[in-house]
Amino acid sequence: MLITHYLKLAMDINTEEPLKALKAQILEYVELKTELTRLSLIEYVAKVASLIFAAIVGMLIVALIFLSIFIAMSFFIGSWLHSYGFGFLISGGVYLLLLWFFVAFGSKRLQKYMIEKIVQLTDNTNNE
Repeated sequence: MLITHYLKLAMDINTEEPLKALKAQILEYVELKTELTRLSLIEYVAKVASLIFAAIVGMLIVALIFLSIFIAMSFFIGSWLHSYGFGFLISGGVYLLLLWFFVAFGSKRLQKYMIEKIVQLTDNTNNE
């Protein structure tokens, strides 16, 4: 179907008004190129949105797993020390220690990793 369409347009050039036929071809080309660009942008945004959504869901699952582990650890330490308050206090201290470790050592590495992944995603999209 596409080939016959272009053959008809090519035949129009041999008519009495070749400039009008050429203008129509150029306008159609510009419209198709604009549509292709729009669809490519929509595809790129959809890919990025799906990656972000998958990352958020993954982080939530991991956070819930860690929360469950730390609650279980708090109750275990609390029963071991005969005070659930101390168990949760020690568990909170572990949380603070992990937060300090992340702020001190991990945040720059995470930022660098995310920048590299975004650049890699952008390069892969442009090469396709």
